[in-house]
Amino acid sequence: MSKEFKKKYMHPTRRKLVDMVHTGEYDKNTIIGYDKVEKTRKVGDIWEDEHHRYEKKEGFIVKTGKNSEQLQEIRKYLEEKTKCKNSECKTIKIKSVDKKFIKNGGYCMDCTIEREHELKTKGVFKEYGAYKVWTRAIIFGKTKLDELRQSLSDLKEEYEMIGSDGKVTETWKLPKPIEEVRAEINEMIDKGEKEILEIEEKRNQAFEKLREANMEHYL
Repeated sequence: MSKEFKKKYMHPTRRKLVDMVHTGEYDKNTIIGYDKVEKTRKVGDIWEDEHHRYEKKEGFIVKTGKNSEQLQEIRKYLEEKTKCKNSECKTIKIKSVDKKFIKNGGYCMDCTIEREHELKTKGVFKEYGAYKVWTRAIIFGKTKLDELRQSLSDLKEEYEMIGSDGKVTETWKLPKPIEEVRAEINEMIDKGEKEILEIEEKRNQAFEKLREANMEHYL
């Protein structure tokens, strides 16, 4: 006894061929599984899906990643961070040690050594190093001052911890009276501002030494 033939277990394309054998007709325009609907696009139209961006051109469509422009900017920035700033750099191949020098000072190892030699010859290498150190200290100090000012702005007697459900999960109060804490923060801000002024003065002195030696362009 032969087995019953069941078309439902067949691949959709083969099932269409079986239908053609039985009926003598084959619908080549039928799409199995879904109805494909295409939207007519005009030249210049731009649209997106979940992952890509499309632009209709004359006779073709340009497909790019959604964030391709931002990624190109990032790649360009990262590439610049691995290049020596010396327009006359003679280093043919940038190695890992060169990249470390570029990251720290902007110049490859050979250019850094050459620049340091010129600074030492002019007698201002110490001032050059001091200027760099003072500059980093000023940036760090001003960042901390901004944090203190923000803390002062947000200061209150009691704080609440809010959970993911929007409900308060924990509360805590200042260990001291709010006015006492405010006074302490203001004192730290005043002290920090004075220290930064002192550091800026030292940096200015180092800059003057470099300027007198016509080496300020090395900064």
